[in-house]
Amino acid sequence: MSQDAEQVDQVDRAGITAFRDLTLLQPALQLIFCVRRQGSFGDGAVNASLALHTAARRYCLERYAYWCQQYSEIVSRGGDRDGFHYTPEALATFPRYNVLNAIRVDVERIDPATLGDADNEKALLILAGETADDDFTRRPIGEIDENAMAEEREAFCRYMRGLAPSDLNAIEELPYRRVLAADESKSIWSRLRSRWQIPEGYWHPLAECKLPDVVAFETKAFDDAVAYEQLRAFLVAREIERVWELREYGPEYEEGVALFEPYYNGAEGYWSSGNVDWIVYASHERSVTVGGWLLGELKALWPSWQDHVWTGVFD
Repeated sequence: MSQDAEQVDQVDRAGITAFRDLTLLQPALQLIFCVRRQGSFGDGAVNASLALHTAARRYCLERYAYWCQQYSEIVSRGGDRDGFHYTPEALATFPRYNVLNAIRVDVERIDPATLGDADNEKALLILAGETADDDFTRRPIGEIDENAMAEEREAFCRYMRGLAPSDLNAIEELPYRRVLAADESKSIWSRLRSRWQIPEGYWHPLAECKLPDVVAFETKAFDDAVAYEQLRAFLVAREIERVWELREYGPEYEEGVALFEPYYNGAEGYWSSGNVDWIVYASHERSVTVGGWLLGELKALWPSWQDHVWTGVFD
């Protein structure tokens, strides 16, 4: 097992503690930065339901980023642990971003294409704030944890209840992102496994794949040489507007190309789109695998790619 894999095994209730950095903060910041490049719904006719849905997503992302940063500062000064136990300060902090993440995921299960009237949408969003949970929020908790999460739930619900129709024009847009339903995920996985010879478990280079149009690269070299913006540009040039993000575990998404960032987040990640004629796979062993037509574009962009082919865990 690699060092990264051992770290993942140590991830605890705080979620980011084992990494001692802001790795899991990246998705929230990613979306917030995308917002600044897009704009608000404007002063014209506003789809009130979509604006409410976006407001809920944006609230969760911004508050998640805030509490992750607060917890990171606690960790950096050694204030998160008292021996083997969390300190009261830690217990009053990290459950907040855990529950905000759970709420955000439930909000993003709602397909923006199926939104009803604004009142019903607001009721659905408030229900998500009251009831959303996941493995991090369901684990045995104490009074401090419970109170922290309850405060964040109430703050979210209070924010949603307080949004008036006049507030909706100022809601800043977000790139499209929707959590895949279980049957959608199963169907997409079936297509990917068939096209790319993906077994149960890990894929190339951690499992055998005899396809000629697949190459695995060292993650650091790949990240240094290939900007996410360039990868997105390749997709946009082929008129691809949305991609699938599938994971070893956890939520899986259909998302706008603006959110395409193929990195390992603690769970193996796979990305592709409608025709499954390209693929990216990010593994826990510091590898990034690229296949299909995207590999040809990558080779043309990166003349020294052959020097950075993944050859082993310890390279």
